[in-house]
Amino acid sequence: MVLGTDIFLHFFGPRYSLPISLALYLYAAAGIVVISFALIVVVRGDQVGAKALQYPRRKLPFLVPFASSPLPHLVGGVVGILALFAVMIAGLVGSTDPTRNPAEYLTWIYFWTATVIASGLVGNLWYLLNPWAAMYDGFNRLNRLRPAWKLPNVGVWPAVATYLSFACLELTSGMANQPRLVALTALAYTALTMGGMILFGRDDWLAHCEAFTVLFDIVGRFGPVEAERDADGRITMVYLRAWGVGLLKAGPSGWDRVIFVILMLSTLAFDALIATPSWQDFVIELEPIWLPMGPFGFFFVRTLGLIVVTISFFLVFVAFMEAVIYFGNRKVDLTATVSAFALTLVPIALVYNAAHNYSSVLVQSQSLIPLLNDPLAKGWHLWPAVASIKPNFVLAPASTVWYAQVVLIVLGSVIAVYLSYLRAGERFRTAQRALLSQYPMLLLMVTYAMTSLWILAQPVTTGG
Repeated sequence: MVLGTDIFLHFFGPRYSLPISLALYLYAAAGIVVISFALIVVVRGDQVGAKALQYPRRKLPFLVPFASSPLPHLVGGVVGILALFAVMIAGLVGSTDPTRNPAEYLTWIYFWTATVIASGLVGNLWYLLNPWAAMYDGFNRLNRLRPAWKLPNVGVWPAVATYLSFACLELTSGMANQPRLVALTALAYTALTMGGMILFGRDDWLAHCEAFTVLFDIVGRFGPVEAERDADGRITMVYLRAWGVGLLKAGPSGWDRVIFVILMLSTLAFDALIATPSWQDFVIELEPIWLPMGPFGFFFVRTLGLIVVTISFFLVFVAFMEAVIYFGNRKVDLTATVSAFALTLVPIALVYNAAHNYSSVLVQSQSLIPLLNDPLAKGWHLWPAVASIKPNFVLAPASTVWYAQVVLIVLGSVIAVYLSYLRAGERFRTAQRALLSQYPMLLLMVTYAMTSLWILAQPVTTGG
């Protein structure tokens, strides 16, 4: 899951002086996660086998007529297409100053950050907003489109590659704050996606090759809204469920999907890591290597850092999974088990996304409003009433940002521990094996929580 450019900072104003040591916050967060684990064992310790994955849900029949009507897709598709074209037009002919170009705000804050957060809170909004699916459906109504070829069995590796490329554009290229490049990337990706759907079929291309469809499918499973469909894909019932439990539902497995989830975590972690003194020290140590490369050196050192972080996350997770299976004392399919447990990390990625981008979503997103008066920087006065609006910082003082981040990280870790324990009950069949298997996962979740808070604290807090 995540996610902003160098010009779109995630924190504004003076740093917050902690009233107590940062270490005490980290230990307190770890303690809450451990206590939550103990409570989960007491409350759900007897849930094993298929029973462990069962969860209550409430029927919402009054939503079925609306959800099954074409209106949500029509409205969502129009919004998605307009936003896409706004990015391309503003990026190509608007201001070269990223702070005065709507393309930057629409791409990095409203799409890449806010839509992910909203989909976690509600459900898969990309299913309605996907502009390429909407354009394909529109063309298909005018002239029936039939795929020319069958897509090979590629898993979601193309989506992994696309997601990594997009992350590199944002985090390692140093050019994410160039509106023209953002627009050209959107144009190229539009051509690629539309061509792929036409040649290989809409659903197959989106499910395996379109990175954002794969991303939002995972994120949407965390949301509280669940739709039940018949064999023809029509919605027959809408349910309300607890946040996160949708990640327990059966789904495809494979190392490609594991890598995708790991990338959701590692890209977010790297985005925050580059603001820490540790990263600066790392860059200085590598100066003899990257300085002779000239402008390419920036891209090289950052891409190297992103790859190292991703590989480290993957190896640590696989090592802990080996311990989980060992203590579970049961022969299970490694790929399927690792894939299933990888989804229990999604809550951590989602809350980290929200915590890391708290300020940009609540404050910097407001900077788009005055740009509506002159979106292409041509001297227009379309909406004079909004031209003088300034961002309101009332919800983003340093203390509020810090405590919001603490609450979010702890909450996400607790949900992840809960989902992991239920998954263990389903995989290892007995309460004792499930409990033993979760001690390594508990250690991993505690480590994630403490590391996440430490990274987030670097640009926000001081001493204490």
